[in-house]
Amino acid sequence: MLFSYSEWIEDEEFGWKVLTVEEAESLPDSEKDIFMKYGYDVDFGLVTGPTSDQYVINHSNFMNHSCDPNMWYDQDDNIVAKRDIRAGEELTIDYANFIVNFDQTFECGCGSVNCRKFIRKDDWKLLVNEYQMNFPKFIQKEIKKLYVKIPV
Repeated sequence: MLFSYSEWIEDEEFGWKVLTVEEAESLPDSEKDIFMKYGYDVDFGLVTGPTSDQYVINHSNFMNHSCDPNMWYDQDDNIVAKRDIRAGEELTIDYANFIVNFDQTFECGCGSVNCRKFIRKDDWKLLVNEYQMNFPKFIQKEIKKLYVKIPV
């Protein structure tokens, strides 16, 4: 395990806020820029992040996006190795693993064969066959509703 669910919760308790999409969009520009750069989705319609430079350092600062990542979620919301990670290798996760509320504003330059070029809020749906249930619990719940057709 690389990053446990409880570590994410601890980060959120120290200066991070959970906001609705509407609340995030209505932040003053200086706070919104920080929030959108460092925040991440915790549910459909909910985003957590800092609104001050004082609180930007957290576990997410130690991983970057790749369309061919070496990490993903396990079924308990922990971030784990998807494959063996070499010493000195950059830690990467596919942001589609948790981006559901906003399309990302940057163009992906990961260079992988399966690079999608842009990270869109619905990309997680493209990855269900490959990732199965290796998503955060809030997306697992949606997968069950949309694809498995069992009561949640």
